[in-house]
Amino acid sequence: MPAPTLTVRGELRCFSCARYLGDFESHPDTHGRGDIHLIKPEFGELAATPVPSKHGLTCSVCGGRVVAEYVEKAA
Repeated sequence: MPAPTLTVRGELRCFSCARYLGDFESHPDTHGRGDIHLIKPEFGELAATPVPSKHGLTCSVCGGRVVAEYVEKAA
């Protein structure tokens, strides 16, 4: 029986302006540490979104660093 793969889920927020930037899901054991899948909102659009940069994700409004909050891990 293969070992269960780790799934990480959480919210993305801007560290500078504290805006909510959406939810994410990641499978680091399968796809590597940089594997982040943004989950589209069920209804409407978000006012701000994370933008990829050479230093990681940044806020589309203020350019601040994006951090993960309310992270849960599931096997």
